[in-house]
Amino acid sequence: MGFDQKGSSVFRVKRGNSGKWNVMQAGIEKPLASFDAQDVASEYAFELASTKDGSNVEIFDEYGTQIAEATVEIFSEDVARIAKVDSTTSPPCRE
Repeated sequence: MGFDQKGSSVFRVKRGNSGKWNVMQAGIEKPLASFDAQDVASEYAFELASTKDGSNVEIFDEYGTQIAEATVEIFSEDVARIAKVDSTTSPPCRE
């Protein structure tokens, strides 16, 4: 896998130019992985974040607007949880 394994990281789920949902790590240009569905990409981003205590996952909609952010805490090798979630409850109208 091509991601930085030291310290905490920010993983972003954004729609790419190809229409696929990319999982990106802040500071790395190339997507770590691409998926057809946003929920599958988000799940993968959370899996990556759960390997690095204090990591964040940021999820963006198809327009590039951030709609959610979560921080992951690791308690042991087998236990990680989402410590904090911020999400936009009423996204702006798109015409």
